[in-house]
Amino acid sequence: MSQDQNTNDVCEACGTFVELGSVIAEDDTVLVLPFSGTDKASVELLAQKYIDAAVARFPSVEFSKKTETTDTGETCKLSLQFECTAEKLIFEMGLSAI
Repeated sequence: MSQDQNTNDVCEACGTFVELGSVIAEDDTVLVLPFSGTDKASVELLAQKYIDAAVARFPSVEFSKKTETTDTGETCKLSLQFECTAEKLIFEMGLSAI
Protein backbone atom coordinates (compact mmCIF):
# COMPACT_ATOMS: atom_id res chain seq x y z
CA MET A 1 0.00 0.00 0.00
CA SER A 2 1.51 3.32 -0.98
CA GLN A 3 1.09 6.46 1.03
CA ASP A 4 1.00 10.07 -0.07
CA GLN A 5 4.17 11.82 1.04
CA ASN A 6 2.11 14.65 2.52
CA THR A 7 0.30 12.23 4.86
CA ASN A 8 1.39 12.22 8.48
CA ASP A 9 0.67 9.07 10.51
CA VAL A 10 1.68 10.71 13.77
CA CYS A 11 -0.71 12.88 15.73
CA GLU A 12 0.93 16.26 16.24
CA ALA A 13 -0.81 16.74 19.56
CA CYS A 14 0.42 13.64 21.33
CA GLY A 15 2.99 12.03 19.03
CA THR A 16 1.12 8.74 18.64
CA PHE A 17 -0.63 6.96 15.82
CA VAL A 18 -3.47 4.47 15.67
CA GLU A 19 -4.48 2.08 12.92
CA LEU A 20 -8.18 2.62 12.33
CA GLY A 21 -8.88 -1.11 12.13
CA SER A 22 -7.86 -1.45 15.75
CA VAL A 23 -10.32 1.24 16.85
CA ILE A 24 -13.29 0.51 14.59
CA ALA A 25 -14.64 -3.01 14.93
CA GLU A 26 -16.63 -4.48 12.05
CA ASP A 27 -19.43 -5.63 14.36
CA ASP A 28 -19.68 -2.39 16.37
CA THR A 29 -23.18 -1.49 15.25
CA VAL A 30 -24.98 -0.64 18.51
CA LEU A 31 -25.00 2.87 19.94
CA VAL A 32 -26.27 3.26 23.52
CA LEU A 33 -27.30 6.73 24.63
CA PRO A 34 -28.25 7.45 28.25
CA PHE A 35 -30.70 10.23 29.08
CA SER A 36 -31.83 11.53 32.45
CA GLY A 37 -34.10 14.25 33.72
CA THR A 38 -36.56 15.26 36.37
CA ASP A 39 -39.71 14.07 34.60
CA LYS A 40 -40.55 11.17 32.31
CA ALA A 41 -42.08 13.32 29.55
CA SER A 42 -38.95 15.40 28.98
CA VAL A 43 -36.67 12.33 28.99
CA GLU A 44 -38.97 10.50 26.55
CA LEU A 45 -39.14 13.56 24.30
CA LEU A 46 -35.35 13.85 24.18
CA ALA A 47 -34.93 10.14 23.40
CA GLN A 48 -37.57 10.40 20.65
CA LYS A 49 -35.65 13.29 19.11
CA TYR A 50 -32.62 11.01 18.67
CA ILE A 51 -34.77 8.14 17.37
CA ASP A 52 -36.35 10.43 14.78
CA ALA A 53 -32.93 11.70 13.66
CA ALA A 54 -31.56 8.15 13.34
CA VAL A 55 -34.58 6.87 11.40
CA ALA A 56 -34.55 9.92 9.11
CA ARG A 57 -30.92 9.26 8.18
CA PHE A 58 -30.97 5.44 8.29
CA PRO A 59 -34.52 4.06 7.84
CA SER A 60 -33.47 0.51 8.71
CA VAL A 61 -32.14 1.41 12.17
CA GLU A 62 -33.74 -0.57 14.99
CA PHE A 63 -34.13 0.87 18.47
CA SER A 64 -35.14 -0.06 21.98
CA LYS A 65 -35.65 2.03 25.10
CA LYS A 66 -35.43 1.12 28.74
CA THR A 67 -36.85 3.74 31.10
CA GLU A 68 -36.54 3.74 34.85
CA THR A 69 -37.65 5.95 37.72
CA THR A 70 -34.97 6.66 40.30
CA ASP A 71 -34.75 8.76 43.45
CA THR A 72 -33.25 11.62 41.46
CA GLY A 73 -35.68 11.50 38.52
CA GLU A 74 -36.12 9.57 35.29
CA THR A 75 -33.55 7.75 33.20
CA CYS A 76 -33.77 6.27 29.73
CA LYS A 77 -31.26 4.04 27.99
CA LEU A 78 -31.73 4.22 24.22
CA SER A 79 -30.10 1.55 22.06
CA LEU A 80 -29.80 2.12 18.31
CA GLN A 81 -28.88 -0.90 16.17
CA PHE A 82 -27.45 0.13 12.80
CA GLU A 83 -26.92 -2.17 9.81
CA CYS A 84 -23.17 -1.52 9.73
CA THR A 85 -20.41 0.21 11.66
CA ALA A 86 -20.16 3.00 9.09
CA GLU A 87 -23.78 4.01 9.71
CA LYS A 88 -23.17 4.12 13.45
CA LEU A 89 -20.04 6.24 13.02
CA ILE A 90 -21.77 8.65 10.63
CA PHE A 91 -24.63 9.08 13.09
CA GLU A 92 -22.26 9.56 16.02
CA MET A 93 -20.34 12.25 14.16
CA GLY A 94 -23.58 14.17 13.65
CA LEU A 95 -24.82 13.93 17.24
CA SER A 96 -23.83 17.50 18.07
CA ALA A 97 -26.27 18.77 15.44
CA ILE A 98 -29.28 17.09 17.10
